[in-house]
Amino acid sequence: MSQGADDPTRGDEFDPPALPPSTTPLPSFDEIPEVLRQVLVVDDNAVFRGYLRGLLAAQGFTVHEAADAQTGLALALAKRPWLILTDVRMPGEDGFELCRKVRSHSLIQHTPLLFLSGWDDYKSRYHGLEIGADDFVSKETPVRELLIRIQLVLKRYMELGRRGGQGAGMEGQLEVMGAPGVLQVCHLTRLTGVLLAETGASQMTIRFREGEVVGASGEGYYGADAIYAFLAWTEGRFHFAPGDFGGERRLEPSFGELVLEGCRRLDEARRAAGTAAPPESV
Repeated sequence: MSQGADDPTRGDEFDPPALPPSTTPLPSFDEIPEVLRQVLVVDDNAVFRGYLRGLLAAQGFTVHEAADAQTGLALALAKRPWLILTDVRMPGEDGFELCRKVRSHSLIQHTPLLFLSGWDDYKSRYHGLEIGADDFVSKETPVRELLIRIQLVLKRYMELGRRGGQGAGMEGQLEVMGAPGVLQVCHLTRLTGVLLAETGASQMTIRFREGEVVGASGEGYYGADAIYAFLAWTEGRFHFAPGDFGGERRLEPSFGELVLEGCRRLDEARRAAGTAAPPESV
């Protein structure tokens, strides 16, 4: 579904919402750790991408951009942002298809996704939320409200990221950000200590030093195999206990390779079961 000539957000015709009066404070993103302020904007309208880039960069975000859904998916897999903002109607695949594919990839399926669209009727809003979006907002939304909506979407990560960034213990539910996201927070915030996770009768122990995995065990697996097993968990609780146990070298392969390989294996298994996107969708 490509944009039509009657779309008011097409090309240079987009008119950015006015900034609020100086007496109206904008929401602060100071509580969100810098490592979590990574956003991907997917929109074929270069004017609107530039508007969002300036708005979010002013709040300390690193902004990645794509002009179509296919490029957006590739960037999401490569950069692993903590938030995706996408239009609905774009040339080629639309934003709904992008959302479906994001939700089908183990590596990024828990990434918050918010639709920002000039096409904002109740049917499209309902459909967007039904397929897994976190919110659906009009492009004409006032700046302050837009930032508040973005802040609310990210709120579920704020406490987790802040605790991790300060090196204190962190805990939560795997359902919130997924096993890959939990591992990534430990890595990006360079934590040293032990990640303890449990689901049902299963337990997993993963040891970190300065964000690198130095050991893992659980469910009868050890090392890299234990990481691959943990990445398949879809629910459970986790707790990080700081502390340096010394003497252990970084687990091979590298952290990035461990997570990518584990998610590749998981997606292959899901494709075989008919529950994930086909290989050509990547």
